[in-house]
Amino acid sequence: MCVFLRASVLKQYDFVIVGASPSGCLLANRLSEVPEWNVLLIEAGERENMFVRVPIFSAYLQATSYNWGYLAEPQNYSCWGMKDQRCSYPRGKGLGGSTLINYMMYVRGNRYDYDQWAAAGNDGWSYDEILPYFIRSEKSYLGETASDYHGTGGNLDVRHLPYRTRLAQLFVDSWKELGLDVVDYNGESQIGVSYIQSNVRGGRRLTAYTAFLEPILDRPNLHILTEARATKALIDPVSRRAYAVEFVRDRTRYTVYAEKEVLLTAGALQTPQLLMLSGVGPRVHLEELGLPVIQDLPVGQTLYDHVYFTGLAFVTNTTKLSLHGDNVLTIDAFLSFLQGQGPMTVTGGVEAVAFIRNTSSSTATATPTTVPNIEYIFSGGSLAADSGSGIRSGFRLTDNIYSIYKPLEANERDVMTVNVVLLHPRSKGYMRLKSCNPLHWPRFYSNSLQDPADVETILRGIRSAMPLLGTRAARSFGTKLYDLPLPNCAHHPFGSDDYWRCAIRTQTTSIHHQMATCKMGPAGDPEAVVSSTLKVHGIERLRVADVGVIPYPTSGHPAATAYMIGEKLADLIREEWLSKDGGGGRQDN
Repeated sequence: MCVFLRASVLKQYDFVIVGASPSGCLLANRLSEVPEWNVLLIEAGERENMFVRVPIFSAYLQATSYNWGYLAEPQNYSCWGMKDQRCSYPRGKGLGGSTLINYMMYVRGNRYDYDQWAAAGNDGWSYDEILPYFIRSEKSYLGETASDYHGTGGNLDVRHLPYRTRLAQLFVDSWKELGLDVVDYNGESQIGVSYIQSNVRGGRRLTAYTAFLEPILDRPNLHILTEARATKALIDPVSRRAYAVEFVRDRTRYTVYAEKEVLLTAGALQTPQLLMLSGVGPRVHLEELGLPVIQDLPVGQTLYDHVYFTGLAFVTNTTKLSLHGDNVLTIDAFLSFLQGQGPMTVTGGVEAVAFIRNTSSSTATATPTTVPNIEYIFSGGSLAADSGSGIRSGFRLTDNIYSIYKPLEANERDVMTVNVVLLHPRSKGYMRLKSCNPLHWPRFYSNSLQDPADVETILRGIRSAMPLLGTRAARSFGTKLYDLPLPNCAHHPFGSDDYWRCAIRTQTTSIHHQMATCKMGPAGDPEAVVSSTLKVHGIERLRVADVGVIPYPTSGHPAATAYMIGEKLADLIREEWLSKDGGGGRQDN
């Protein structure tokens, strides 16, 4: 049995928000617009520092205290090239959540993704219904591409990067030659190629904290508590109503009471942990750990993630064009960064994307042809671009695998990497508590590539990228495939289907897009944890508002969706509670 110390009372608020994720920061902003409501935001981490704000350092940030540093459990089907066959599961720790350490790409996904949510019984979540919430939070600087799909009055800057390498232009021009249109992938059509739309301001990383909390720090009805580790929500077992949150700060346990609601926004990996510690989760699992069961729900039983193959590198006959460390970490580059320009403003080296639909006749589904199943993320460098420091440790590459890329450290020729992202995986994982100790990490069983169809889809993605080599743009740079075989796959002829299948299982890893652990769905859905109003089924005054509620993998990146979820829930809460409270209205920031 779990034994907990008696907690002391801190204070009472109308709303207690647990976790300063993108949706948590946005909710704190929107709910505190109502001056009569007192709002507390609890966050385990700290504020960002200046190092965080430098976009090129994204890979290095995974080795800092801004990352929880989670690892998936050892896998049989994937992560063969990672230490102990365990892929990294980085999650942001601090005000802004994973926007502190991510690659700042703003990708909403496809219209069909959200219409599928609505078709599954989630009223109010069709694309036409949620588009206004994307628009509300956005401040677009996309110029001519700003349209009915973009907003200009929100807190979140969305723009193209201020610096662009010639290699990125090669990538875009090559896809254009192959027939892809240049598109606004957050607009009417997603299939196509584009330079990335990013959350940057003045050439610096724009976190959810900077966008949504910094402008309102003077609001007297909003309190933000950092370095406070939430341990569970308190739920009355008779009334099944959430009424407080327990947390630990400075080795002291506290209780803070919520007069109206407890809102869990700690992310797709930590919110389910908090729910299970609170007595909401799979009965058998909770009873195994001696946790009381207040509500039997499939918390953490569904875990989807986008994965990507990082082993498709191309070498050119040029020099000094790629984002190799020697080209980026210079005095001139730093001085340019201070002016909001230069290569240090590039988000972890990522500059451009392409979306395609590549489905064989044997795996064709009823999904519309306008929905991509492969995303290509272009990086103007290699896995050795930083000479084996941040990138290698972030991926946890073994010495054996990294030895293949070590020759590229010399920077004699430019290298670019085309990462192949699987957007709609069939493989599905799950998570478990390690123990009833809230300070213990959960166990994450990703099951990545368990379904062979996922390997085949990535393989087709690799094959579909090969024609890039034959384009005029690529030939003008003397572009060649980097063909040093992986040691564990060398028994297959390099470039054969079997070689690539082996390489995929060796060098495919998480792109840090975990979702669906607190799946949204109607009460009749056996996998659902929350309703379409994000209320935990069977529990009053407890909601989840982070990417854990996403029911199916989208064609986008979860950060953009998290902001939308926060905007929508803010409206749902205002509609419900202002009618009960008898007034109030939306205020300006």
